[in-house]
Amino acid sequence: MGEQQLLAQSERSSRRWTRGIGPLVCLLAYVALAIVDVRNGTLRAEQTPTTIVWYTIAFTGFGTAVWSNERRAFSWRWLWLFAIVFRLVMLTTTPTLSDDVYRYLWDGHLVAEGVNPYTHEINAPELDPFEIPARRLANNPTLSSPYLPVAHGIFGTASTFTPSEPLSMQILMTLFDLGSAVVISRLLVAAGLPASRVLLYLWNPLIIIETAHGAHLDAVMIFLALLALLGVFGRGRGRTASPVALALASLTRPIPILLAPIIWWRWTARQRALLVITAIAIIIPFGFGPAGFGLIGEATGTGVFGSARVYSQEFRFNAGVAHWMENSIGTAAANFAVITLMSGTLLAVSALARNASDDTVNNTRRLLRLASVATMAYVLLTPILHPWYLSILIALLVFVPPAPAECGDRWLLLAPWMWLATTLPLSYLTYRDPNAFGELSWVRTVEWYPALALLVGTSFWVFFAVQAEPAHPAQPSVGDTGSS
Repeated sequence: MGEQQLLAQSERSSRRWTRGIGPLVCLLAYVALAIVDVRNGTLRAEQTPTTIVWYTIAFTGFGTAVWSNERRAFSWRWLWLFAIVFRLVMLTTTPTLSDDVYRYLWDGHLVAEGVNPYTHEINAPELDPFEIPARRLANNPTLSSPYLPVAHGIFGTASTFTPSEPLSMQILMTLFDLGSAVVISRLLVAAGLPASRVLLYLWNPLIIIETAHGAHLDAVMIFLALLALLGVFGRGRGRTASPVALALASLTRPIPILLAPIIWWRWTARQRALLVITAIAIIIPFGFGPAGFGLIGEATGTGVFGSARVYSQEFRFNAGVAHWMENSIGTAAANFAVITLMSGTLLAVSALARNASDDTVNNTRRLLRLASVATMAYVLLTPILHPWYLSILIALLVFVPPAPAECGDRWLLLAPWMWLATTLPLSYLTYRDPNAFGELSWVRTVEWYPALALLVGTSFWVFFAVQAEPAHPAQPSVGDTGSS
């Protein structure tokens, strides 16, 4: 008996060490990235290949951790401890993989000084009295701000209460990022899925690096979008707050508006009107100022939407499907095709969502998965795909793997998107030579060909596997304990 106990104890100890491999590999990779940054002052330029190697190692550790977590869930203590430590390590680095943070700081400084950021391009002489170091480092100096009003509310508030330094934004975005993980945990419970699967977001290297290092605004957008979804499945004030949260999210960056056709059927007419009223109330003060809306006439790069128009017309980066369509049928036809495909996808998921509008756990899970489909279509069809653009999809992919009674093959549906999450940082090789920026065709091939093949293959495989699943009985409404 004593020998059996020793063997069991040895097996448990071995299992603990095996479970620790994933997070420890991740931690090693993040520490290595921090050392690269300290020694060289950048993770880009000549250090880009090294950065990509350590990112890939972090993703390998992450994959191991996901596998271990499904066999036996990490405790909440370790789940959050490692998540916070990973982010603290990356907060020691200065954003160099992207210079967006300097635009945030400059726009926030203008807002704090009472200047409309849509009125003038960065290098306009009228803005010389407001000079700060971030101005010289901000991108696209011939354009006014491309960010929407809610983003400027965040930037201006940060500028008012914190120093205009990258670390301020890194900390702020990391806090929003951790808040998103809390909301995801609650949504997982509402959908009848293991709450420990928040690890798919919380430990994902792309999320950690693009937020704690890059300080990208997507962290705010994702948090607000998730609050909108949580409100839909809540009660009372939560449901009322849902359209307000979606309006705020969409006026941070417009991607979350893709969720509206899915949760539309869960809203009352009053809530639908509230979405529109909130959006108008936020935009109007900026649009009727001297900058205007920037929607009519030549795109000059000023106005609420002026800079965004220039971006959409002139900028292309790292796209897959949209790039190949533009090369084969021309820009105008490709734009029409993208709009048609995106509209068709949204109409389809909206129709499916309408049929799943009852307040049950099964339907909650179905609606969250439909939300991920809408963002999948966006990722596939967007003409610009920086690594952090994948963040909102990663947050929604958490709901795609199977519930306890569902077919385990559903895990395969993550494969194309995890491949993209692993390989998208290859696009940073574009900036390896500061004097000769240019996309590399082989990078697009490595990113997209396997992803599209996996998308088609796994979709067919899972479709037929799911057909063989037994029908599941209707589950109680979210929050219903079943007691009388």
